[in-house]
Amino acid sequence: MSVRASLAIGVCKATYKAMRLLGRTARSLPGMIALKVDPKIIDKLSAGHKSIVISGTNGKTTTTHIVQQAVINTYGTAAYDPSSTNMAQGIATTLCLDSDLKGNRKSDWAVIESDEGATKILLPAVHPQVLVVTNLYRDQVDRYSSWTTARDYIITAARSCPDTVLVLDADCQVTASIAGAVNNRVVWFGVECPVYEEGIGDFDQSVECVDCGHELVFTHRTFAHLGTYRCPNCGRLHHTPDIACTSIANREEKSCTLTLRINGKEHVVDANVRAGYDVYNAVAAVAGLLATGMSQEDVFKALAHFTHAAHRFEIFDVNGTRTRLLLMKNTAGCNQLINMLCSEGEAPRHLVCLLGAEIMDGLSTEWIQDVQWEHIVGPDTQVMVGGPKRDDMRDRLLRAGVREANLAMYKDYGSLVRDIAAVGEPVTVIANCSPIEALRLELVKDYQPIDYWSE
Repeated sequence: MSVRASLAIGVCKATYKAMRLLGRTARSLPGMIALKVDPKIIDKLSAGHKSIVISGTNGKTTTTHIVQQAVINTYGTAAYDPSSTNMAQGIATTLCLDSDLKGNRKSDWAVIESDEGATKILLPAVHPQVLVVTNLYRDQVDRYSSWTTARDYIITAARSCPDTVLVLDADCQVTASIAGAVNNRVVWFGVECPVYEEGIGDFDQSVECVDCGHELVFTHRTFAHLGTYRCPNCGRLHHTPDIACTSIANREEKSCTLTLRINGKEHVVDANVRAGYDVYNAVAAVAGLLATGMSQEDVFKALAHFTHAAHRFEIFDVNGTRTRLLLMKNTAGCNQLINMLCSEGEAPRHLVCLLGAEIMDGLSTEWIQDVQWEHIVGPDTQVMVGGPKRDDMRDRLLRAGVREANLAMYKDYGSLVRDIAAVGEPVTVIANCSPIEALRLELVKDYQPIDYWSE
């Protein structure tokens, strides 16, 4: 290992330690500095090691957590980022922390969550055994100029690593179209059953074929633009999944039982997921892990017992108020949260809605207009609203039917937590990335989640 690489690792470790002492998450800045010292540090620390990369619009963090749990259970350790920092600097931090100053890695495996746009940089550096692409939505229009921009980044990345196995969502035509542009081996996954017993039936009204622009025809749909499709104009067809969920049973608050068809044989497995979109994440994780050569027994064990990432279905006891955190990222994902809440029966009586517009959130807040808030709020719903874009959130909820007298506005998270503690009945928090992180930082000053998440 070169002197430059050793220096990069040392500076990264020192910065990380100093920031942690200050109570910071410390996942981006240490790696950013390491990359300044040695721009090839990711390449050097990846050489000779195995890795699996997970990317896509929605679900990559949950999928990553299932995968890392399986890898740790099976191989004893893995380099991964529990806080889900998915850009190059975060991956650099992860790999440096997994190495000594000579560049010797503690872990044979790395489990890497990658932003879609970052794949074109990370894949040539890491050369993973497997790349899982969960789905590709119309997400964060301020980041990508078209629906297929993120797909094209992933195609470029995959072409640089022809030996990498691609695990693709057969139900997402944009994701599926990657296969036609590369020579990599492909493993297909999908969902062949309804993901909710009942709900709002949130489907894109019209889905245009990525090849010819003609409207697709569906014989089965799950939500948004996902399902079994064909193009009557150019002949694009849905791929039959190698690994598919064929039924969902025993739905509990945070778990269910899945029937998975794997290469023609069905298996009934427990899964520590509840929301319909998380069923896709579970199937994606299973497909990705099996593509690495892991045994079905080890994969199923991790699926049943993995721990969700922070902000995703965490439950806090806030002085007797049971408070559940749900992360929203875009229209499709938020509508699926609402779909999940609808399927639970009675809508939440007490709701906290937080909206931000930082880079991690997407700079535009227009997407909340198409979220079907009307299905979970009404005149008597008690709503607390916060975050930098709280005025936008307030206006949308008022249009959804919340009485103004029942809507409280918060400029700071400390007073919000105090008022949550005073409710005494279950509270549901729906928020996007930056405000839910800020709220959680305030919560953990005095409370810990019932299902503890640790770094």
